[in-house]
Amino acid sequence: MTHNFLKEIVTLFLRMDQYAIDIYQNFSLSSDNRELKKFWEQMMQEESRHVVFWKDLLKLVKDNGIPQIFHHPDITLKELKENFNKILALSKKSSASTGISESFVLAFRLEFYMLHPALEQLWHYYGIIRKDAYTPGQAYGHHLQGFIGAMRKFGKASIELEALGETVERMWVYTKSMAQQTNIDELTGILNRRGLFDTMTSSAYLAKRNTFNSAVLMIDIDHFKQVNDTFGHQKGDIVLKQVADIIRTNIRTSDIFGRFGGEEFLIFFPQVEQESIHPLAEKIRLSIQEGMRHSVPVTVSIGCATAKIAGIVEDEIHELVKQADTHMYAAKSMGRNKAVC
Repeated sequence: MTHNFLKEIVTLFLRMDQYAIDIYQNFSLSSDNRELKKFWEQMMQEESRHVVFWKDLLKLVKDNGIPQIFHHPDITLKELKENFNKILALSKKSSASTGISESFVLAFRLEFYMLHPALEQLWHYYGIIRKDAYTPGQAYGHHLQGFIGAMRKFGKASIELEALGETVERMWVYTKSMAQQTNIDELTGILNRRGLFDTMTSSAYLAKRNTFNSAVLMIDIDHFKQVNDTFGHQKGDIVLKQVADIIRTNIRTSDIFGRFGGEEFLIFFPQVEQESIHPLAEKIRLSIQEGMRHSVPVTVSIGCATAKIAGIVEDEIHELVKQADTHMYAAKSMGRNKAVC
């Protein structure tokens, strides 16, 4: 049932962009200005790239390549259906559009109805699965700015139209920010606990499908309470950020890294050789010990766990995290500043 919600959500976004192509085509056909016609054709091309993206994402959903990432998918689906109906009404109006100003008003309304936090979330998780593939989010800000620039260029921008354009642009920034705040730890700038598990789950589905060996590292800063007691919480926050930066420089961009809670960090390796995990944990441990030597000298204890995910993805991820956590506490009991796998 959860995958049906996700399938319907992605299908709605796909249909929205298909109607967007039709709307921009209507504007192009009704325009006598050669340059303006070319602009609308450019918008059509950009929306066509979005359609290709949604089709590939829909295939991933059908193959169970992306888990249910929305906490209230029924509400998300209801909101998107309302917006889709409004886009249908815009499509009818666009075929009868008579002027440049009216066309731009309809275009901005179209972009406004497309803006939903679900948009950024889906683009984000697609980027995790497809790695270096194109995602619309990479150029969406430029896409919106193109409307404002076009209005100015063609000399038809009223104060009201410019305000509308800038409002939609700010809405995109706000929507993107809201989606990030849901998953990003404000202090360190890395994934928070919720973001970790959502992102790990997406990546783990891919690992399962390709029978990759996966691994989890649980990293805990030793005696962190003493850092706060001795230097104050502000300095403790700096230590957390510095340790996060050191860890980030020692892993691949494809590895999932975030703050598990407090002074604990977690790394999920979707594809890694089993025999390389302990050397990698040791490399991270030593890098932190050396990197923090001239700041607040701290060490870390690391627990490791590896497995090939073959069963229920969510259950096996939690089991991996549990094993890594157990090994991390074993490292603590052995005197700290160790990596136990």
